[in-house]
Amino acid sequence: MRPPPIAVALLSLVVLSPAQQSNRKIVLQLLNGKNGKPIRDENINVWLGNVQSWPTADSQGEVMLDFSHAQPSEIRVMPNYRFDCRFKADAMGGRSVKYSLNEIITKGIVGENLCGKISALPRPGVLTLFVRPRMFFEKWKL
Repeated sequence: MRPPPIAVALLSLVVLSPAQQSNRKIVLQLLNGKNGKPIRDENINVWLGNVQSWPTADSQGEVMLDFSHAQPSEIRVMPNYRFDCRFKADAMGGRSVKYSLNEIITKGIVGENLCGKISALPRPGVLTLFVRPRMFFEKWKL
């Protein structure tokens, strides 16, 4: 006797769920707020849930982040040596801006760009943030 199709479907969901949850990844993309080009080789302060890390963006300005163990299911990001275009003044506010990992996976999120007119469209699985090189007087404050 074959099991009913609904039982097979429910069993497959229960069996696949842990594997799917352990392989959850998003892309963090850094773009220059003035010209839209990728920010390469930038060390980034990232908090996945309550765990901090310092990944480095690749040649496309991207970092692949595994958030399967992030509790709570949120991300906070702050550029290391670049100016954060989400703020008007040079601030450490990136530590307090929280993005939902579930929203990034389903819709994608693009941060605000107060440094220029460059924009981007949200893509599922991608958090896009705008930064720019610091000016001389901004570096002096570091």
